[in-house]
Amino acid sequence: MERVELQERLTAAGFDTTVIDGRIGPLTINAIRNYQLANNITPDGYASLRLLNRLR
Repeated sequence: MERVELQERLTAAGFDTTVIDGRIGPLTINAIRNYQLANNITPDGYASLRLLNRLR
């Protein structure tokens, strides 16, 4: 499942999602925003396929 992979990859990159459950809730959105900020990406918190591909 891509949502689980996204959470796993964010956590492995140092942006902890706290729970890896495949649900894109506030903790995952916060991790996405922090990743985006750290990588000079507009911090929209959106869990996109483009973001996943970038983490891969």
